[in-house]
Amino acid sequence: MASLSNFATGVVIARLSGAVEFGQYALTVTVWLVIVGLHRALITEPVIVTSGSLEDSRDVMAHGLGAELLLGGAVSVVAAAAGLALLAAGAGAGAVMLALSPWFTALLVQDYWRAMSFQERRPARALLNDVVFAVVQAAATGVFLLLGFRSAPWIVTAWGIGGLAGAVLGLWWHPTVGRLGEGWQLLRRLWCMSRWFLADFGTGFASDQSYVALAALLMSQADYGGFRAAYSLLGPSFVIAIAAGNVALPEASRRVDAHDMGPLRQFGRRLNVGTFATLALYGAFVAVAGRQLLTLVYGHEFARFAPVAALVAGGYPLLGAVFGFSTSLKAAGRMRRVWRARLVVAVLSLASMVAIIRWLGVNGAGWTGVVTGGYFAVAVWVVHRAEFGRSPAGREPSAADAGLLNGERP
Repeated sequence: MASLSNFATGVVIARLSGAVEFGQYALTVTVWLVIVGLHRALITEPVIVTSGSLEDSRDVMAHGLGAELLLGGAVSVVAAAAGLALLAAGAGAGAVMLALSPWFTALLVQDYWRAMSFQERRPARALLNDVVFAVVQAAATGVFLLLGFRSAPWIVTAWGIGGLAGAVLGLWWHPTVGRLGEGWQLLRRLWCMSRWFLADFGTGFASDQSYVALAALLMSQADYGGFRAAYSLLGPSFVIAIAAGNVALPEASRRVDAHDMGPLRQFGRRLNVGTFATLALYGAFVAVAGRQLLTLVYGHEFARFAPVAALVAGGYPLLGAVFGFSTSLKAAGRMRRVWRARLVVAVLSLASMVAIIRWLGVNGAGWTGVVTGGYFAVAVWVVHRAEFGRSPAGREPSAADAGLLNGERP
């Protein structure tokens, strides 16, 4: 639902302002995705994976809120400074970034409550929180439009107001006080694990997503806006991946056993099949109906980017084919090889992006997604085989695995 609200925000901006301003908004969303990845790597995912060994989940939840407040405050300051710098340089994206900067804390806290709801096996709460987010955002957008405030910064402000509503609702369900000192202590306590999650996210984003932002350096603003519109048609694929991750990581963590990795391996394979089939089915729909979808959602100006949408749709099933393996590696704390492999993928992806976009133009951005998906799938498959593929039960327990038997996580 939250991803749907982000998608709807982009649609409104594209309809009101065209491809150029939509491209500026898309760059800002990319920054937001980086921040979301940071907070999940540093806070929510380590808390989920270590939940079996943490003494008091209520205290941990409060400490996690303090950590989110610390991260959100720091990000807001940096984003405001970046927005001002972009404005001074004459970049239109600066106004959008400046409008979003006050809302980072609320958006991160709302995402934190969603993750905690899944951790407590209360998915209905997560859905309801997202619904409240979307409804309040839609209402705020409607008010701004009625008042004549139709530019991208105002639409982004409505997005932030929706996030604030979700954050407040989460606090109502989980009445707690987030103390900054306790949040800092939690970040330090989890660092032995979160550093590997952070390395995995950093290299993963560089390998899988950085070309989406950096392609702006190789195309005109209008072409980049069109590419991002085509890319956004795969928004439901993001929803599938996020939903699968929210449910799958806690479930995979419960199957971790240093002496018998068989259940975790089986879970990963089943998740691969389900995610691949779902993404392939939706990708086929986008490939066939891309022109009609772009015209219907964004307007006639975007119809010419239908071939890009078809190419982008071809890359996502490749990512889904190893989604279960990636989740299994994360749940078992086997991240060192993953981030090293992704670092290689990042270099190959960015090099391919430059060559392909210079050769094929805007369609090259779509081909880059296919190539990057292939690189990623091969890398994760190789690492998973190295970690779990030596025997039916997985490899022999290492020194790091031995800690799992004592209630610890690597």
